[in-house]
Amino acid sequence: MTIKKSLLVTGLLCTIFGTGIEPVITSASANPGITIAQNQRQNTKPTELRRRLRTRSLSPQPSPSTTVKLITPGIQPRQQLRFSPKVGQKETADMEMNMDMSMSLNGNSAPSVKIPGTKIQLNAVVNQVQPNGDFQYEFTYSNVDVVGESDLPPAILESMRGEMKKMEGFKGTAIVDSMGRTKKANFTVPPNFDPSLKQMMDQMASSIEQMSAQVPQEAIGKGAKWQVTSQVSMNGINIEQTATYELVDIQDGVVTMNVSFAQQIPGAQKMILPQMPPGMTMTLQSYNATGTGQTKISLGRIMPLSTSINMKTTAQMQAISPDLKEPMVMDQEMSMRMRIESK
Repeated sequence: MTIKKSLLVTGLLCTIFGTGIEPVITSASANPGITIAQNQRQNTKPTELRRRLRTRSLSPQPSPSTTVKLITPGIQPRQQLRFSPKVGQKETADMEMNMDMSMSLNGNSAPSVKIPGTKIQLNAVVNQVQPNGDFQYEFTYSNVDVVGESDLPPAILESMRGEMKKMEGFKGTAIVDSMGRTKKANFTVPPNFDPSLKQMMDQMASSIEQMSAQVPQEAIGKGAKWQVTSQVSMNGINIEQTATYELVDIQDGVVTMNVSFAQQIPGAQKMILPQMPPGMTMTLQSYNATGTGQTKISLGRIMPLSTSINMKTTAQMQAISPDLKEPMVMDQEMSMRMRIESK
């Protein structure tokens, strides 16, 4: 591999890790997404775009494509599961994610990469509960950092840390119905917001959904299974997701559930990455992911008591650049471990 190609691949790895596809882990509800018009982001000066973003909240709308299907209601006794937090309730949760990845370039194996973990603290307070059961809470991201060991070059590691730190200070509100579906999420953009971080904001919107699991309308008991299908949008990529939940136990409003899910894309799609080297285009040719785990929730809380998820993905990407004599095909395998713990 030439030095030029090695540097290019290193830059791609940083781009993929910094703003890459991130799964919706513990909630299969509709991804509301955050939309900033592409032509606005391209044609508006950064200072003007920052001014516009500071003067208004970003108000994503829920996708109509999410469906919840009860497979089996489980044994008696059965009950409807409904979330019912109280006004003024304050919660804090820590989320940590660790990944391992291997990659090949045009059929040649590249050195495996030990990726540092990421850690985020989410603080939330419930400020409104509607008669229909919908509740609104305010949230703030803090203590964002990369953790653990890594064999990435120090410069790339510091770049990753710097990008992650930009998430600190983001805050906003979310409206969730009593069955755990995020109906709306608004972000308040800090004064030093970088407009190129639109994809990171999309991921943050998805992480808000990860705080609760969507439950069925019907009454259920131990052994109940239900399936939630949805479409998730990340970095311009549309992902089809199917999640299956199984009710393991319920005692005093604390629910333990097993979850398994699968993700795939319906066809090759262009990737939208703001940190892409000039002149380069990247296409995600294929993407498949499977995962299993367990989550424990309290019906009186907005964030899970604990969640543990293991996930494996395979993906193929094609990069075309003026610096390359021929398209570069990258095959990637990645394993991920994620934990959420409420304090």
